[in-house]
Order: sequence, then structure tokens, then C-alpha cells
Amino acid sequence: MKTATPPPDPELLTPLDNAEVKARVLALAEPADRALRANLSSHVPFIEKVSGYILFSGGKRLRPVLFLLAAKALGVEADPRYSAIFEYLHAATLLHDDVVDEAGLRRGRPAARVEYGNDAVILVGDFLFSKSYSLAAELPDHRFVSALTDCTTIMAEGQVLELLATDRLDLDYAGYLDVIRAKTAVLLAAACQMGAIYAGADKQVVDIFYQYGLELGLAFQMVDDALDYVGSEHEFGKPVGHDLKEGKITLPFLHARDHAPEPVGARLLELARRGRGQPEVLEEAKAIVRDQGGVEATFARARAHAVAAQQALAGLADRAGADLDLMLGLAAYVITRRN
Repeated sequence: MKTATPPPDPELLTPLDNAEVKARVLALAEPADRALRANLSSHVPFIEKVSGYILFSGGKRLRPVLFLLAAKALGVEADPRYSAIFEYLHAATLLHDDVVDEAGLRRGRPAARVEYGNDAVILVGDFLFSKSYSLAAELPDHRFVSALTDCTTIMAEGQVLELLATDRLDLDYAGYLDVIRAKTAVLLAAACQMGAIYAGADKQVVDIFYQYGLELGLAFQMVDDALDYVGSEHEFGKPVGHDLKEGKITLPFLHARDHAPEPVGARLLELARRGRGQPEVLEEAKAIVRDQGGVEATFARARAHAVAAQQALAGLADRAGADLDLMLGLAAYVITRRN
């Protein structure tokens, strides 16, 4: 199945400039960061050591910020304690992913698996997963744990889908979307959804926030996939150009494969089959992807999802204010970020 031609460039609302978006997100990230430290306790000091290594090595705290921001947009100041749920889950998936991918670098320094070994980081990932549920169980609204369960089930399915899609050079666009929706977007969606639940919102409003987070997550991951072909390791905090080396077939590759002239497309597939462990082969493949517009097409699709995220908030027009402006601005910001 061919990858569809990117949609026309849609209108993206920019109520705030990037500097203000970053400043306000950082302000929300501070209490979230304190909550991560305050809740990270174990009877086994080694668990805290490994958990701290991944949790406090950087990261944007986007998921806990979205939880706090969704509740705030509905007029409720959420207890930052519960924002830790989403960063613990995110960290658990990073630990597990690095084992599966045999990653050497994460956030600009050796991956936790390099420092502590695969067995240790898998078990600590399980601990962080459990920690997220113990926090969620403290809240009386049954919808909170139900939403978290739905999210983690889909995320687990996403990890399997990604594994099955590895080295699938015939992967289609729908298959790619299934992977990134389950692997990345649903956790952002759940953070927004659960922020609205925390605020006591009804189902219609909760669904609006979920849709916003889902579209934002798709845009976020597509930008990640584009930057893997053009970003720098210094900007990204992890090696770039490794998706293809690891057999991850992402949108830039799909677009180039489906829209290149036949000989060029055939050459790209040949290189991808040969590329593991051969840097010069991978470099040629990446150059073809860039030359055939794969990066630009991916940014265009990411932008369309960012617009869809903003459009999801139209149902909250009666609640317009500074916090909704920040949510709109955040959707615009993810398209221009470089890390």
C-alpha cells in the first residue's frame, strides 16, 4: 500500500511564541520533577539508583506536564504527586526499549542497560510500572485506574507491534500509524485524559482531552522520526540515524520508498536489506530518503496532526484562557522542536 501524499499545509494556531511555551512548560515541570523524587522510594536502594539514573538524566517531563495542564485548563490545580504516574510509565518503557534495541546511548550518556545490565533494567522497569499503578490506586474515581489500564494495555501491544514491524520493508502507512499510536501517542493521550478525570470532567470533555493528546503524540513521534534523518546527536541526546540500522521502518523511509522513481526506490530497498552494521550503506539510504522528500513529508504530516490536536480543543471554546492557549501553543511547538 502506498503512503498517501502529504496533506496541504494546514493553518496552525500560534497564540504563544516558543519561548513562552517553553517557559510555562518548565514552570509546570518543576513540581512534577519534585514529585518524581518524593515518590521514588523502595526498600532496595539499588532500585532507587537505577530508577534515578533514567528519571533524572534529562527529559522534557511532557507527560506529567500534560496531566497538570489538562486539569488546570478545567480550573483545578492537580496534586503533582499524581503526575509522577506518567513519567514512571515513560521511564519504564525507555528501559525496556533500550534492552530490546540494544541501545548504547540515552539522553546523551550511556543507557542504563550499559551501566547496570539488561536484567537489572528490565526488573527496575517493572518496578516503575507497578509504582505508577500504586499511585493511581490512591484516587477515588474508578475512571482513573480504568484509563491507566487501557493505556498500558495498548502500550504493551505497541511494543509487540513494533517488534513485528522490525525489518518489514513492506510495512504500509496504516501499520506505521498503529505502531506510533500505541507506542507513543496513547500515553500522552492518557495524561490529558486523566488530568480531565482528576478535574471531575464529564465524558465529553474527557474525550476531547484524550483526542488532543493522541494527535499531539502522533505529531511528536513523527517529528522524532524526521529528526532521526536530519538531526544531530548533540541536539537529540541520543544517536541519530539509528532507526534504519535497528530495522525501524518509519514515515520518512515509507514516503521515499513509495514516491521515488522505480530505480531509486529499488536501490533504497536494497540498501535497507544490506544496511545493518554497514555505516556507508546506511548513509546512502538516508541520503535517498532525504533527497526523495521523506523528511519534508513527515514534517507535513506531523503538522497536520498538530492542527488536529488544536482543532480537538474547539469544543472547549467556552473555557478559553491562558491554559488552553498553552495547549494550543504546545501543539505548535512540537513541530519546531529540535530535540
